[in-house]
Amino acid sequence: MSVPARAIVMSLVAAVSLAVLALPHDAAAADCGERTVLSSTPDGDEVAASGVSMVSSLNDGAQQTLIVGVGVAVPDATPLFVFTNGLPAGTFTVAGGIGTLNLSNVNDVLPAGVDPVCAIGPVWVTDADGTTLLTGSF
Repeated sequence: MSVPARAIVMSLVAAVSLAVLALPHDAAAADCGERTVLSSTPDGDEVAASGVSMVSSLNDGAQQTLIVGVGVAVPDATPLFVFTNGLPAGTFTVAGGIGTLNLSNVNDVLPAGVDPVCAIGPVWVTDADGTTLLTGSF
């Protein structure tokens, strides 16, 4: 991945991390706010894959969000697939070496394996052939 693309990814990671950390948190509610760095697999190393995933839940799950941001040296419009808890979470395409999956129950129903976001364990990102590029866990 080029230096400017990596800088953009790291800026995105920093901005989203600050936004998640700035969210109010009520310790009595079943809410969460976590961030994890995704580790590159050997196949991911071949395409300079890096990434981060974040979850946030507010008001006892009334507002839940999952964000997965990646930087990867693949052609524009390459689809990547995100899995959580062993189930498909969503798909996004790469543009300029970066891509983001942003899921929220505010406007949509969260897919199985994502709801509730506080119960997400393993997260991984694959290419269209099912090759795992990045992995992590909350």
